Amino acid sequence: MPQIFLIFFRLFVVKRIQFSLEWHLERAGAMEPTGTILVVADELDSPGLIEKVLAEQSYLVRRVKSADEALAAIQVQHPELVLIDVRNPYTDGFALCQKVKADETLAETPLILLTPSTDAKHWVEGFALGAADFVSKPFQRDELLARVATHLELARLHQRLGAQMSKSTAALRALVWKLQRETSAVNTHAERVLKESEERFRNMADNAPMLVWVSGTDRKCTFFNKGWLQFTGRTMEQELGDGWAEGVHPEDLDHTVIAYNEAFDAQRSFQLEYRLRRVDGVYRWILDNGVPRFEAGGLFVGYVGSCVDITDSKQAYEGNLDKQRVKSLRVLTGGIAHDFKNLMSSILTTAELAEAEVGEGSSPVDEIRTIRDLAQRAVEIVRELMIYAGQDKGTFELVDLSQLVEEMLSLLRSMIGKNVVLEADLPANLPPVWGNPTHLRQIVMNLVINASDAINGSGGKIKISTSRARRTYSSQSGTAILSGGECVRLEVSDTGCGMTPEQKAKMFDPYFTTKRTGHGLGLAVVDAIVQSHGGVIQAASAPGRGTTFEVLLPVVHHRERKAPQTMHARS
Repeated sequence: MPQIFLIFFRLFVVKRIQFSLEWHLERAGAMEPTGTILVVADELDSPGLIEKVLAEQSYLVRRVKSADEALAAIQVQHPELVLIDVRNPYTDGFALCQKVKADETLAETPLILLTPSTDAKHWVEGFALGAADFVSKPFQRDELLARVATHLELARLHQRLGAQMSKSTAALRALVWKLQRETSAVNTHAERVLKESEERFRNMADNAPMLVWVSGTDRKCTFFNKGWLQFTGRTMEQELGDGWAEGVHPEDLDHTVIAYNEAFDAQRSFQLEYRLRRVDGVYRWILDNGVPRFEAGGLFVGYVGSCVDITDSKQAYEGNLDKQRVKSLRVLTGGIAHDFKNLMSSILTTAELAEAEVGEGSSPVDEIRTIRDLAQRAVEIVRELMIYAGQDKGTFELVDLSQLVEEMLSLLRSMIGKNVVLEADLPANLPPVWGNPTHLRQIVMNLVINASDAINGSGGKIKISTSRARRTYSSQSGTAILSGGECVRLEVSDTGCGMTPEQKAKMFDPYFTTKRTGHGLGLAVVDAIVQSHGGVIQAASAPGRGTTFEVLLPVVHHRERKAPQTMHARS
């Protein structure tokens, strides 16, 4: 197929040449033809005439007879065009045409075949062998000159185009080489700047008075400073990737990894506390602050973290906390003694009245009821103390918090003031929590009663709501930590009087109250219950702006069961 296409293309070129004959004839008078032409023909035909016609046009013409002479002449001086007589008795014109085209140095030389044949098959054969054109014999002077001039011009155009392409290619190669040099120089400079930047960071990190680590987008750690390596007594190779986790206390590892991964997914800063093994084998408390790293354009490239040893500070805080607990214990003991003294005094007085009435023959029904109510109040105080101290664990089960609160709404509305509006937002299908239903009801009831007391009969609104949440922070009481994971939020807000910062700091202390009535155990019991459920409680409040309590309880997924935690009383 390619050969047939080439043949027909050349036939097309011949036709185009025929149409341009007249144009070349008109230009012939103005042109100054020059060029070397080799004529391969015998003397018996009309070679002399051909040489004469071409010489008149200032062409340099050489004539040979055989194919060998033609090839030798071509080697001596490369002609710009070759005219071959196909019927030459000394050589086969088609064979010579094939030999010339087989030589790479001569392949671009145009060949015109002289032939008496007008058979298309004859022409097709010549074109297939590489001939550029045909001239019929006997030839017409004007036709011969036009075809010769046309093919010489085409050959020269082809040579100029090839030279221009070679020149352009050379220039392009030079430009590519220059660009490669400049790019290499830029890359070298960028690599040097990056290397210098990395060295500066390493120097600053190694001289920083803290432990420093760096991680990539795959969450694996790629760098630790000298401070970290000296603290742990391990090598860089041991710590890289996930190797650092080997030094984290087993009890802290899970919540540390969970919190890190959640912060990584959200590409946000985080703060963690965990115990890290020192070179001497002692575990020390570490405060780890991680910050996401972004390149120009906002591309996330990992994290950089800084850690400080907070063991001494933590121990000092716990020492102060112990002192506060002793002080609170004294307050608690005094409060209990005061409450029970009042209850016992009332019971004794009422019993004496009942005894007197019995002596007079009357029935002491009212006194007996009063004694019963006082005893019930004593039982209630004991029960709250047992909850606060962690002695009343009860039974834990899966609890739908929205449903639990929904079932309490009627009771809650009956317990608050008549001029207080209770609103509820309790979405269905929240994930369950693992808890003690009785204790969870106690949380709701205590918070709602506390909100109602804060409104203090002046009229206002209480809103109770449940929702999903995902957060990590320590509880306001300072004794519990909720580490990542999905949670259910219980929120109770009011439009009451609010709290001052001093009141807010003591709100979870037992027997601390700002009300004329009450014994100050409500919020202390709430805090203890929340801790026993592995949750946290926070409060936002300001004088005159109301108060919002937020309780977060961890979600329990399918078949998960958590044993109830021991309630750590703050006193």
